[in-house]
Amino acid sequence: MWLSRCTSSQFKLSSEELVLNDEDLLTLILLRVPYRKLKTFKCVSKKWLYLITTPRFSRVRCNLLPPVRASGLFIQRPPIALFCQPCPNEVYFVPLDDLNTRNPYETAAFANDPFDPERIRILGSCNGLLLCSTCLLAFRDVITTYVYNPSTNKLDILPKHPPANGVEYLSLAFDPLKSPHYKVIAYVTTSQADSIGDFHVYSSETGTWSLSVQSFYLALDMCLEPGVYWHGCIYWLGDLNIQPVLGSTASDGLYLNVDEGRLGTFPRPPINGKLTSRSSYFGESEDHLHFIGVCPNATSVGVYELKSDYSEWFIKYWIDLAPISKVFPEMTKHKACYVDGNTYAFAVLSLIRRENFQEDSFLVLEIPGKVIRYNLVDASFKAIWDFAVDFGVEKVDIWRFGRFKVWQYIEALSCV
Repeated sequence: MWLSRCTSSQFKLSSEELVLNDEDLLTLILLRVPYRKLKTFKCVSKKWLYLITTPRFSRVRCNLLPPVRASGLFIQRPPIALFCQPCPNEVYFVPLDDLNTRNPYETAAFANDPFDPERIRILGSCNGLLLCSTCLLAFRDVITTYVYNPSTNKLDILPKHPPANGVEYLSLAFDPLKSPHYKVIAYVTTSQADSIGDFHVYSSETGTWSLSVQSFYLALDMCLEPGVYWHGCIYWLGDLNIQPVLGSTASDGLYLNVDEGRLGTFPRPPINGKLTSRSSYFGESEDHLHFIGVCPNATSVGVYELKSDYSEWFIKYWIDLAPISKVFPEMTKHKACYVDGNTYAFAVLSLIRRENFQEDSFLVLEIPGKVIRYNLVDASFKAIWDFAVDFGVEKVDIWRFGRFKVWQYIEALSCV
């Protein structure tokens, strides 16, 4: 009897040791552990800590991720503070599917910031990560820059990059299906005229900044904010209200290949007429680059898509705004319709493609006080968010619609 018990115990112990000593088998088990529990598992032993923190573990975990899916939008009013006055921190979270989804920004890990967390502003987003900074516009030497993952509540504080003489622009590059590491691109001016500057790239893998492109002349009609990450490059559009000069690329779009440190141009969208800046949209979704430009008297909206070979833009979708205005008459009552010459008061917040999930793609629009989800397949639409604005006769005109900056939220990026 004793021998039988001893043999059974030894066999059970040997099975556990077999798993624990087989790094490949143990790694396969750990890869299936939810991210938040991995933090606890790192404390089990030095061996487990090593396995979980190796670059190979992160790469394999990234490969197991499903295609990125935008499930919500962060929208924030641009800062209007001067000197060291606090910025308004109106950060709204608009869920796109489950309206009961909590706001991930409410638990933002900005506790280590030496300034008031409410002064944090969002500068950009890329595949689930947010690029943020403190909001002290007058003192650039004390501005802190962050990369924040709302899904994991993980916050990285970036080291200072070389200071600019005047203007500086920041963009974020991250593809979780290729690498768990992200990069931040900074254009910093080196001349007092703000027209010549250098591109610097920060890598989360090395934790350092490096010089990418030096002494670049920035055309007057080109603004490097916000940049859009697509196909390994950051893309910027020039001022489309400036008519291009024959034989000149000054009004073309500009892109920077992040890994190669190479600049290039791509054609401007075929827009004729003056655009309303508040209704323009430039962004990426499901590996497609889109542009939406709206003229003041527009009654319909065209969605342009850039071909993958960068050769030209083409119309992908066309939206008639009249049916929406009949259901939401506030679109025709806002004072912008009279002051700015708009037919309808609306702004384009985002375009969400869903072909990878076999779902209908949709456009997200803001009208005074509400957010509308417009189905690009069957032309149906519905309100998905209400800003709780009192739309009496005296209140409808004070809603500052079209003044938001919008960033996509993509959840479950647990490899970062």
